Amino acid sequence: MESSYQLIKLQEHKRLSEPYIELIESLDIQFVETEIYQAPKYLGIKPNYEASYFIGVDWLSDNLSIAVTPKMSNINYIKMFLCALELDLSSEYFSHIYGIDFDKKEIVCEGVKDQITPLLIIHFLSIIKQLVKRGLKKDYVLLEQNLSSKVKGHILISKNIKKNVISQRLDRTYCRFQEYTVDHPENRLLKKALLFVEQFLTHSPELNNGNRLRTELNASLAHFEAVDDQIEISQIRTIANNKLYREHTEAIRLAKQILKRFSYSIHEIRSSQAKVPAFWIDMSRLYEVYVYSLLHKAYGSEIEFQVPGYRQTAVDFIKKDQMIIIDTKYKPHYADGNRGIVDDIRQISAYARDEKILKKLLGNQYEREIVPNCLIIYPEKDQNLVDSEDEEKDKEIYAFEEKDILKEAVPIKAFNKFYKLSVPLPICDYHGLK
Repeated sequence: MESSYQLIKLQEHKRLSEPYIELIESLDIQFVETEIYQAPKYLGIKPNYEASYFIGVDWLSDNLSIAVTPKMSNINYIKMFLCALELDLSSEYFSHIYGIDFDKKEIVCEGVKDQITPLLIIHFLSIIKQLVKRGLKKDYVLLEQNLSSKVKGHILISKNIKKNVISQRLDRTYCRFQEYTVDHPENRLLKKALLFVEQFLTHSPELNNGNRLRTELNASLAHFEAVDDQIEISQIRTIANNKLYREHTEAIRLAKQILKRFSYSIHEIRSSQAKVPAFWIDMSRLYEVYVYSLLHKAYGSEIEFQVPGYRQTAVDFIKKDQMIIIDTKYKPHYADGNRGIVDDIRQISAYARDEKILKKLLGNQYEREIVPNCLIIYPEKDQNLVDSEDEEKDKEIYAFEEKDILKEAVPIKAFNKFYKLSVPLPICDYHGLK
């Protein structure tokens, strides 16, 4: 019975209370540190029973689940993720921002139903947007048709006799042939998922930025006009990945997840039950993408994202015209002081001395002696901006207004050429995970 399920609620960076720790230890549940680029186990809760940057819900045992909630209330994570529609992020990078486990049973968690589904939809629309730029993939499909005054492929003798010869329709021939077309099962699956998205948006009037999503949806659907949406569940399950078409493969994967999210029934979209699949969102990476969208909008090609360094390291951003190393840190407490900032300064100092990063930053001006400026961007602790569907209010969301980004920043005392700058998160009246 669902009433027998127990749900533990924990806030980001908070520690579980002793009664919960005793319960978890009695169940022999082992928490582990999450390695970089690794999906978190048990929402990334650390061995010391402290939550990390991951929010979401997951099962700890058959009847014990846990929800980790954001440390700042009313974050409009949908608007943050929506920024991905404006950026050409790789599908691989998306996989590090959030994850859904449909193999586990759903969790009853009031107020969370719309937390993950919009992110899944935004991800899907962003991949479809990339896909249609290159044109829909064509494939050969096997068709059987009763053709008039022509023959294609092979004549199906028995069917031709039954349908044409017996009825004296000698101008027709029943044939089986291959046709190279966009109307094949893979594209049918994508269109079916787009129609599910359409229904979801129709029945989610409270969804912030719903109009923006609908615009993106309509633009995508226009490219699928020649594609039928009729496809059987058995066909969906047999559609395999094609390594030659990465965007197409990712779109197929997401389309399957969207249909599975609603049990392959478009009527399930209207369901009001507060059930969600086990999922996680990495708030630090989500904030990173949001800041990237703002930087890209303000400075264009002068900003480069995820610049690789030595031994698989990467700095979040470089600003080439000012020769600045920029890294985001999802740490609102930096607004109150520099507690704990030394470790971050050491990390960013390493980026500022990484020759691979420096050559990308400085180009022809590269010299080993040059020490670039370094900037830490962090979220404001006290959010006072309210997101809105109204375009005029939407302009209140933070924007970089100075060409010299360091004019808006605060120097970090005791460290040469180090600065910090707060960039607020968009917020809304809707409570998601709470």
